[in-house]
Amino acid sequence: MKMTRVGITHGDINGISLELIAKALAAPELMEFCTPIVFSDEHCFLESAKSIEIEQNIPFEVIASAKEIIDGRVNLVSVCSDNPKIEWGQQTETALKAEADSLNAAIEAYKEGIIDVLVCAPGQLDNNVDSHPLSDFIQRAVQTDGKVFDWIMADGLRTLKLPPLEFTTELGEGMAKEAFAADVKAINQHLREDFGFIKPRIAVVSGRETLANDLSDLRDNGVIVFGPFVANEFIDAGQQAHYDAVLFLDEEEARHRLIASLNPETTIGYVSGMPIVLTYPLTGVNYSEAGKSLANETPLRNAIYASIDIARNRRRYHEATRHPLEKQWVAKGRDDFKLDLTKEDA
Repeated sequence: MKMTRVGITHGDINGISLELIAKALAAPELMEFCTPIVFSDEHCFLESAKSIEIEQNIPFEVIASAKEIIDGRVNLVSVCSDNPKIEWGQQTETALKAEADSLNAAIEAYKEGIIDVLVCAPGQLDNNVDSHPLSDFIQRAVQTDGKVFDWIMADGLRTLKLPPLEFTTELGEGMAKEAFAADVKAINQHLREDFGFIKPRIAVVSGRETLANDLSDLRDNGVIVFGPFVANEFIDAGQQAHYDAVLFLDEEEARHRLIASLNPETTIGYVSGMPIVLTYPLTGVNYSEAGKSLANETPLRNAIYASIDIARNRRRYHEATRHPLEKQWVAKGRDDFKLDLTKEDA
C-alpha cells in the first residue's frame, strides 16, 4: 500500500504546537503508516524539541524543499523566511506570520501533488467548536467549489452544526428547505467517500417539528436520515451511538453538552468537502502550558491517524466507482422462448 504523505503545519510557535508535533513524531510506529512532512522553522523546531523530554529520538531530515522528501524519515521543511524567535506564551505578529508561512507552504505542496493530507497543529488561525478561521483560510486557498462541513469526531461519533434555517417569506422558506436538503445530501455523500459507509445512518437533532416532512422527502430520495429528535432526550438516552453522523440544527446548548462529554484525547476536528483531507486537534494553543513539557500529544497523533484513514477510504471509494458497469438487459432462463403449437411433434 502506498505510504500516505502527511503534511503538518506548526501552528503558533509560541504555544504548545511544536511540542505536540515533536512528541507525536517520536512514536516509531507512526513511520509504519505514513511519511510526515513538517512545514516549520528548523531552529524553532529544534529549540522546542530540546525543551521537552522525549524518550525516543526523532528520525528527522532537514530538507530544502518538499520535493526532496525521504520516505521512512520525518521530513522538516524550513519555510519561515524571517528566522522567527520563540516567545513562550506570547501572542505575537511574528508567530502569526510564521503560522501563515507554514500553511502557505503546505498548501503549495498539496497543489504540486507532494502531500496527500494536511494536519494542522493549534495556532492563532485555529478552528474550535463555534468558529472556523483555519478551514475558511484553507478552503479559499485550494479554491473549493462544493459544500464544506466542519466535523467534531471522537470514538466513532461524528457531529456537526448545520446552518440555521432563516426565512421571512414563503419563497424564502422554500429556498431554506432546498438548502437544508442539499446540505444533508452532500453530508451523506461525504460519509460514503470519507468513511466507507454504503448507506450512512444520519440523525438530525432539532426543535423544529416541521422538519419531519423534509426528512421524509430525503428518505424517499435514498438518504437514510432520522428525526427530528428532541435534543436533551436524544443525548440523555445515548442515542448518538446508534448513528454514523449526528447533525444539530438550532440546538447549540445541547451540542456543546455532547461535545463536552467526549474524551478530549480522542476528540479531533475534520473538514469534509475539500479536495485535501484536513484534520486538527481541538486542544487550542494553551499559552499557559507552552515550553513546560505539559502538553498531551495524543489528540494530534489521533488527527494524523484519522487523516490517513480518510485518505485511504477516499482512494478505495474512487477506485470502486471510477468505471461503473452499464445496465444491460439479460434474458433470464427460457422466458423469451416462444412455443409454436401449430407444429406437430416429429
